[in-house]
Amino acid sequence: MASINSVSLLSEAAFGCGHLATVMKGGQAAGQFKDSFIKANRALAPLGDSPAALLPSKSRFQSSALLRPRYICLSCSESCLSNERRAHTEKTGHQFYMDSRARNVYCQGCDDLVYDHELERLRSPAPEVSLKVSKRKIENSADELFVRSNASKRPCARQGVRGLWNLGQSCFMNVILQALLHDPILHAHFLGNGHQTQECTITDCVGCSVAEAFTEFNTTEKPESFVILNLLAATWRGSDALAGYRQQDAHEFYQFLVDKLHSSDDDHVDDYECPCFFHKTFHGKLRSTVTCDKCANVTKTEDPMVDLSLDVQVQAKKRAMGSGIGPSSTATLKGCLDSFTSPEHLMADAYNCDQCGTPQKATKQLRIKKLPAILCLQLKRYEHTFAVSEKVEGRIDFPLSLNMLPYTTNPDVRVDRSKYVYDLSTAVVHKGKLDAGHYYAYCRQGDQWVLFNDDRVTVASEAEVLNADAYLLFYSLRTLATAGS
Repeated sequence: MASINSVSLLSEAAFGCGHLATVMKGGQAAGQFKDSFIKANRALAPLGDSPAALLPSKSRFQSSALLRPRYICLSCSESCLSNERRAHTEKTGHQFYMDSRARNVYCQGCDDLVYDHELERLRSPAPEVSLKVSKRKIENSADELFVRSNASKRPCARQGVRGLWNLGQSCFMNVILQALLHDPILHAHFLGNGHQTQECTITDCVGCSVAEAFTEFNTTEKPESFVILNLLAATWRGSDALAGYRQQDAHEFYQFLVDKLHSSDDDHVDDYECPCFFHKTFHGKLRSTVTCDKCANVTKTEDPMVDLSLDVQVQAKKRAMGSGIGPSSTATLKGCLDSFTSPEHLMADAYNCDQCGTPQKATKQLRIKKLPAILCLQLKRYEHTFAVSEKVEGRIDFPLSLNMLPYTTNPDVRVDRSKYVYDLSTAVVHKGKLDAGHYYAYCRQGDQWVLFNDDRVTVASEAEVLNADAYLLFYSLRTLATAGS
């Protein structure tokens, strides 16, 4: 027989908050509240497997409210935006809402999301059965108290693989989002409540859309593909160049996404030394050194970087000029990085020496001053001239792990090289012509590689990944200590 103290504690542990406990113990009112909860939950259920069913009409698409979560009052079913909840509660006295995105319960009295295990049971396909179960007499109060006191009220997360529906030439978005979803650093950030969507007031917030995708990918019990409609809408509103149902460059979208995630962080500032999470994660720093061939005057400049664009044409030209690389040799990522950081000779008309006061020949060299936690490498497969634009085909060898120390400004050979080691997390491939084609991505899921081709998901071998004609490579820093000089 449980003591009075333990019964009191059991009552507290049984509900998400004190306000909810008052309602749930209210007899007839509790039954009505549960019925409203079930009704709201069913009304917010997905509209089917086809993404077309979720696409808004043209007129609805123009409304900024589409991108923001709505809150359904569990007393009168009225729909409110986050900034309208308080006024509705003050007017009606209703204080419980259901979030339209994750269908969590929001208590306006607590001004926070609350989790209640009994309400979660009502989400089952047969809620009538759950209601009967919830009313059973507890045979052993001590056992029930122990279970509830030691159980986490956070919904269990399920790690798996899910595809993304193509909403009309949106494969360029799908591959970049899959790269983010499978990066361990971002995975820990977003699943650790790194972006508070319920508190965000940014219109068309990309951070909210990405956080929503992480939640959908990891916490739902459904294995089928899902739709990233809010991210598509936020992208169209945020970039005229990326708007519309036509093929876009995945690399350009990645740069857009990084910029918008950075601006969505509460701690961000418009400075090269921004302290926010996304700046530290995506941004690095390049140092350019120009040395005058006549007086040896050195000019140094530093610029921010969110990726490295590597010219694969250099490899082809070296083979054609007989530089020791065999004609049948495959270009390598190491060779591209070596070319990127190798000295470049500048003619006098391209450099004016401050110390000499006249144009002089010079030597320019790029090195990485600071490495980001997530390193994106673009293998430049598009060549544009006045006469023609064409795509460079052909495989480029790339490794599963990469040591970036040789390409940095750090001259100390005694440095801990492990702090500069990156592991491949995603390889993005483009198939087709320059202005058309299709993107797909190979992503690491634990110890397994998976091919994501929009909504089609298949297991891939390591050999298949390494033989891919990659366009974008995403590497994650193995240890999170900052790499740089």
